[in-house]
Amino acid sequence: MYWLDNISTELLQKDLDGLWVRQRAISDNLANYETPGYKNKSVSFENQLRGLLSDAGSSSPAALADSIKNVKPVTAEEKDEQYRADGNGVDLEQQNLEMARTVLNYSYAAQAMTDSYSRLETAVTGNSK
Repeated sequence: MYWLDNISTELLQKDLDGLWVRQRAISDNLANYETPGYKNKSVSFENQLRGLLSDAGSSSPAALADSIKNVKPVTAEEKDEQYRADGNGVDLEQQNLEMARTVLNYSYAAQAMTDSYSRLETAVTGNSK
């Protein structure tokens, strides 16, 4: 059913998935703030999605939606960063800012997904809430 699996909902779903993984990585970073030798984790997925969208002109909508489904968030350890003498690479202030940004982005994406399905329900049933 292509009307349920469209590019917009696939992007929103992948955004929610990536933000969830990022939130877990930031939580790990915050939990290990006092662990000697712990290296900061970061998660990226936005550049992969941007790349798919920039090359979208030659793809069909169904192929693009399938490509979006295959994007996986990439978690990396930042080995070079050290903020303390014990080798810990977590910047507490930066991680708190990233957590706040990630939570806001997640809330926005979840609301956008809800709105998308509400519009679809209205189109199907003809009833608006």
